[in-house]
Amino acid sequence: MSLRRLSLFCVNKRCFCLKANRLCNRRLGDPENRGDFQPGVNFDTLGSWNNRLNLELHLEQSIKSGRPIPRIQFTDVGHATLLGRRKTNEDRMCISRLSNRVMMFAIFDGHSGSVAAQFAAMNLPGHIRFWLNRCDMKRALKHAFLEFDNRLSWYLNRLNISCGTTATVCILKDNQFLYVAHIGDSLAVLNRKGSVVRLTREHSPDNPAERERIESKGGRIVSSSVGGGRVQGRLAMSRCFGDPELKFNGIIADPDIKHIRVKHGFDAFLVLATDGVSYALNDQEIIDIVSSCQHPNKAAQLVTDQALHFGSEDNSSALVVPLGAWGKYACAPQAIVYSFGKTVIGNRY
Repeated sequence: MSLRRLSLFCVNKRCFCLKANRLCNRRLGDPENRGDFQPGVNFDTLGSWNNRLNLELHLEQSIKSGRPIPRIQFTDVGHATLLGRRKTNEDRMCISRLSNRVMMFAIFDGHSGSVAAQFAAMNLPGHIRFWLNRCDMKRALKHAFLEFDNRLSWYLNRLNISCGTTATVCILKDNQFLYVAHIGDSLAVLNRKGSVVRLTREHSPDNPAERERIESKGGRIVSSSVGGGRVQGRLAMSRCFGDPELKFNGIIADPDIKHIRVKHGFDAFLVLATDGVSYALNDQEIIDIVSSCQHPNKAAQLVTDQALHFGSEDNSSALVVPLGAWGKYACAPQAIVYSFGKTVIGNRY
């Protein structure tokens, strides 16, 4: 080796050592313990996810995006439903693979019977799959919702049945692009960095824009005994599938659609739940309950159990989809403080 090359090698080696020393002396936050600091480099700060579920690496998308992307498996998705204090369970859930790149997670809350919710769980994936091959995702979801509603209304009229259902549909494309299409009062929330990201809004007749549309179509908003508005004194929501006799009164199936990119280094899980859960638990309580569990299936069971425990009389259903940061923001040793002022110690399942 020449003297010039040797000197350059020594200079480069010295610069590398100095950078390494500065990096090791830096005190970095530990996302596993939320606030604790430790010297050196925490592996999770480099974009890796917690591996409590042993999530498989989606190699193709990881190479394209330049960051590790996990492959979400159906076996890792948690789901649970409880009858509550009702005679029948009108909630339905759907987990489906629409293509090699697209997964669907959906929850439906039926009213006046379970026919509409059951029909949606069985047939809505086919409508979405059909439109995915013909237009972009947002237009495909809108076309699928409207087309399916027409088919359901025809089916209900043929059976001479009056019923309907909410729909909260989450489409995960390439394990990193999330689309949420929603009608009704079910919910979808995301845990990002331990905080709540609400992905849906409740379609209530009390909303000024919804009220204006309904009244412009000749519909009436009647207050219930507990103060909430009801369309024609019957329906507690302004958008839903089914209820064909109320379509002339401003009830529509046009969904709100939201699109976000999943950040697997920060996003721990996605929760879909019916109003039987959201009636008794607020969004942060749902996030804290799920964070206290080690497996999504146990988390879904605990969410529905706690909803029943804190006064829900409706069917309670929850669907928990783990993402890359599952387990990173666990709050097991802490107490979950509920809005009622009651405290329940988190259980590690």
